[in-house]
Amino acid sequence: MNFSARTRCPVCEAEAFSIVFEADYNDPKIVGFLKTHYHHQGTIDFTRFSGAYYTVAHCDGCDLLFQVNVPTGDLLDYIYNHMIDPTVLHDVERERITLDSVDKIIGEMTTLFRMAGKAPADITMLDYGMGYGRYARIARGMGATVYATEIGEEKRQIALSLGVKTIDDAAIDTMQFDIVHTEQVLEHLIQPGRDFARLARASRILFKAAVPARGAAREMLARSGLPAISPYYRAIQGDKPEPTDDAVVSVQPLEHLNAYSPATMEWLASRNGLELISRVRMGTVGVDVSSPKRFARSAAKTAKMLAKSIIRPDKGYYLFRKR
Repeated sequence: MNFSARTRCPVCEAEAFSIVFEADYNDPKIVGFLKTHYHHQGTIDFTRFSGAYYTVAHCDGCDLLFQVNVPTGDLLDYIYNHMIDPTVLHDVERERITLDSVDKIIGEMTTLFRMAGKAPADITMLDYGMGYGRYARIARGMGATVYATEIGEEKRQIALSLGVKTIDDAAIDTMQFDIVHTEQVLEHLIQPGRDFARLARASRILFKAAVPARGAAREMLARSGLPAISPYYRAIQGDKPEPTDDAVVSVQPLEHLNAYSPATMEWLASRNGLELISRVRMGTVGVDVSSPKRFARSAAKTAKMLAKSIIRPDKGYYLFRKR
């Protein structure tokens, strides 16, 4: 079987949940979405989805939105190695390493390290689902001892080149880290409640979870279902973002299996010995005094960061501290 059905909420294990939206994977809108989303990333064989349904459910107990039918085994391998060509993904990740993105990550890591209350050389960090190491390489460069979990030999070799220690997933149950770091990972998990609990136990001080912002995904699906064109495709075409883009991305078929709300994250924190201390991706801004123009740019970045901390928008960022 290419899919397995989750018969309980994968966060709180409640058996009672309601179906928000359901469509056959051969539905024209679902086909259109998948074609446009993966067109520039790899190849897609729709016979692998024959007879399967894209079914999104809502749990009243913890407010999670989740896909009932999740890919397994060979289909998972096909999605992440053929529908998403690793060479294409590698090039995309390289393009994301810009001066501005590095500056932001340095600022965020600096803030987390200060909150941990230790010198960088004394900090241990787990980057759970490291990917191509955008965060791990910065944390390692700042002096921390960084561990990472990741599937695939290519990413393990990248970790080795960065001085990051790769560990097996099972090792998490026997280790602890000052900072547990997850960036766009929890939405992919088949058993998110179980794995969140494991990561919470492994965290000594801080646990960061960044996920796609769900927004009004539930209402959007109930009203109009999934659009026939992926936001990713429109973005690479240079089109303007739509107001519903975040909501659509949070329930993306096949990959984003769980869509969390603030209430879901509060539920997880309360049952795993954590307290939510921030919803804002915090950072620091370096002041560039090499020219008046660059100094003004630094000041503008500072003002923008301060505005975010006051407005506190829902952008899927959660920082927890161990109780």
